[in-house]
Amino acid sequence: MVWIRRFLITLPFAIAAVLNVLAIAADRLHLDREHVAGYVFLFATPWGWLLDQGWFPIIRNRSLMALIGYGFLLWIPAALYSGCLWLLFFGFGFCRSAGSTPEK
Repeated sequence: MVWIRRFLITLPFAIAAVLNVLAIAADRLHLDREHVAGYVFLFATPWGWLLDQGWFPIIRNRSLMALIGYGFLLWIPAALYSGCLWLLFFGFGFCRSAGSTPEK
């Protein structure tokens, strides 16, 4: 059961890594980037309200802007998904241990 929890907690990072590779490959190979971008935005949509706060100003360097974009659209939501899953598992474990009383 522990390995299933670990797998589920790391799954958002694996999804972010796959989307990152697909986005870079589509950009480098001049493929249809809109499909990959749709999946990236679908991945980040639940956290859009949090990520759309204007934390960073507009940067003129294209590479740095792409790095910040990948961070905000892929890696920060992956960390938030993993954190929520960890809290969910922690909450279930806490409720299970609080519900069982030790026998004397």
